[in-house]
Amino acid sequence: NAVLAGEVEARNPMPPPVVHRFEAARLISHMLSGRTPLILSGVDPVTSLASEGEGGEVKGVGTVQESEGPAQGPPTPALQAPGAAGVLVPFRSPAPAFSRNVLITRDLSRYPFQTEPHIAVNPRNPDHIVVGVIDYSFPSVTSYVSIDGGQTWEGPFLVKYLQRDLGTGGDPVVGFDRKGNAYYAMLSIGEEEFRVGPYLVVDMVSSVAVSTSSDGGRAWSEPISAARSDIKLRRSFIDEAGRLRGQISFEFIDKPWMAVGPDKLNPNEDAVYVTYTEFATVYEIFYSGELAFLANPVVETTIKLVKGTNQGRAWTAPVAVSPTVVRQFGPGAGQKRVLQGSNVAVAPDGTVYVAYLDTLDDGEMRGLAEIRVVRSDDGGRTWSAPVTAAVFNEISFAPRNANFRFWGSAFPQMAVGPKGEVYIVFVGRPADKPLDDGDVYFVRSLDGGRTWSRPVRLNDDDTNRLQFFPAIAVDPKGTIHVIWGDMRDDPSEIRYHIYYTRSEDRGETWGFEVKEIGQRFVNTRVTDAYSNPNYCFPQGAFIGDYFSIKATENDVYAVWADCRLGEFLGLNQKIGFARLRPMREPSVFISPPVGAAGQSVTVRGTGFQPESNIYVEVSGSVIATTRSDSEGSFTVRLFLPVTTEGSQSVVVYDQSGNFAQASFYTQFGFDSIRKQLDEVRSLADSLAAKVGELSGAPAASAGPTSSGSGSGNNFTATLVFAVIFGAVFAAVYAVVSRALGGSRKGGAGN
Repeated sequence: NAVLAGEVEARNPMPPPVVHRFEAARLISHMLSGRTPLILSGVDPVTSLASEGEGGEVKGVGTVQESEGPAQGPPTPALQAPGAAGVLVPFRSPAPAFSRNVLITRDLSRYPFQTEPHIAVNPRNPDHIVVGVIDYSFPSVTSYVSIDGGQTWEGPFLVKYLQRDLGTGGDPVVGFDRKGNAYYAMLSIGEEEFRVGPYLVVDMVSSVAVSTSSDGGRAWSEPISAARSDIKLRRSFIDEAGRLRGQISFEFIDKPWMAVGPDKLNPNEDAVYVTYTEFATVYEIFYSGELAFLANPVVETTIKLVKGTNQGRAWTAPVAVSPTVVRQFGPGAGQKRVLQGSNVAVAPDGTVYVAYLDTLDDGEMRGLAEIRVVRSDDGGRTWSAPVTAAVFNEISFAPRNANFRFWGSAFPQMAVGPKGEVYIVFVGRPADKPLDDGDVYFVRSLDGGRTWSRPVRLNDDDTNRLQFFPAIAVDPKGTIHVIWGDMRDDPSEIRYHIYYTRSEDRGETWGFEVKEIGQRFVNTRVTDAYSNPNYCFPQGAFIGDYFSIKATENDVYAVWADCRLGEFLGLNQKIGFARLRPMREPSVFISPPVGAAGQSVTVRGTGFQPESNIYVEVSGSVIATTRSDSEGSFTVRLFLPVTTEGSQSVVVYDQSGNFAQASFYTQFGFDSIRKQLDEVRSLADSLAAKVGELSGAPAASAGPTSSGSGSGNNFTATLVFAVIFGAVFAAVYAVVSRALGGSRKGGAGN
């Protein structure tokens, strides 16, 4: 039982209040999503939960921890590093059906973590994409924008939390209306004060904050609180002793989800629908003498919805779309039911669907669970009774092979087809594989959510390895597209890839043919490098709660938490992106492309990872490093090493594993120098032989040789030797000067 220290003296004059922090959300922290559980448990690397300071001062949720951070910034590259060993970077293995992967996000602090991506596509321009992310470079969330189908990205663009709050809890969701306006929903975290007698209680509260953008996701409006939690008294009264009695309810809003679509009450306009879970932790007020206690907590959960009109300027009051269920605690607790993880979707005719997870009375993260679905035919005013879409074995808080929270994989992800078909994917534990902690399942309704098919497993591996965080989209033609995280390729069961499948017959069959290679796949890999979550985040604890996918008439866009840099740069998490259309490959140009060994050249590259270290390698050795700009381009001037004649391969790669290759033709190198030195050596040998002949020649006349005559011959030999030595030196100097002179001339000509 939680205890609120202090006495309640409702009728006595109140002294200056003593501030107490209650933190009711700690009781439900394992059921929350986004950053909030990390903040509550002290695991969040940037934001610490407020703590009481001197004189009763309470520090805010947005306090930055004193730690210097888990990772150093990128090293400053050396311009020229001749002979350096090769640099380790992720190995990229191209995916059969998807493009080269792009890392969208940028690091602007010592906390290189971006996670929990959600993607939206402008219906007016299928190449205009917005991605929302949790970004640890900021106290709030951010967006990234592409206007060329994901080849290049702008950002980050800050989306601010509510002005009266202290930070964000994450849960970013983005969307577009038919006019091209962008919307961004997130969780905003603040504090509320509540007075009990002379004591001032402070606790964490939350809001669903919604911002809009009229310029495609770059500039975001001041957010509006579409719904906010509160601290309330229930059935309260003052007893005979003047003490407060009754219950205190600490509300907390979590897991918002947003959809934008036709308003059934005004078909010419779009409405914004946001669902969320309302947790209400209710305590009884007890007394021991005059000391007050809060005890016997009960948690109530309800799925609620708010509707925004007039481009998100006006919002309705919250409407409950589910029953309120109760989670009791302690021995003998009979009710252990929780609702969480709602997802909302709008059909082309304006019908609104909401799906959510119901843990049933056997408790959360164990036993059986259900996916429940409700619908509204009047623009969200009234709602049908819940219908069970699936019953399955519920997954745990974290898989047994990794540390990251993955209960969100059980939350339904929903999409609606062009004819009103409703499709849902989720992760459950397969009944026939006790070692497998999660497979991806699909259910559908072809009658407006009234009846549902039996679950179909989508991952086609025959292993016990984990699948998690599925996402679903339907394109205008009705094809269903699904991605998820998948550990099937790693015997150690920790590294994951993103996998994909699709159905062109409303979920009857799954798979597709890759025409370029003439092969059919049920599932195929999306990522070209694996991710290890242990290198993603401190303690490997967080890679978000979901991935995301969107489909246009001619393409599919996928985003996910990508950890490929973590093994080489220290803890690091980025947002990865891929599409079906091929992506332009990096390219490198060398100027001049021909010259002497030791030539000074200019290397220019485009299409690399933006703001990344760039490595230039010749013959297996890194000879220079530089850094790409915000567009992934670079220019570096360097001296090529002295090599043999002929074509030399120059490989340029970045720290994410992108690479490009060019060649430099060496006209004058080691071979030329060796040949000319051999000629000089031959000439020297020939001249030396002549000297020997001169020094050993017979006398011109008979008789004894005079000393003067011998001195003359020695002098002649010495003179000839000096001439030969000078000629050899001049020849060697000419060879070296020619090589160096060619290098300087080539360098000066650039």
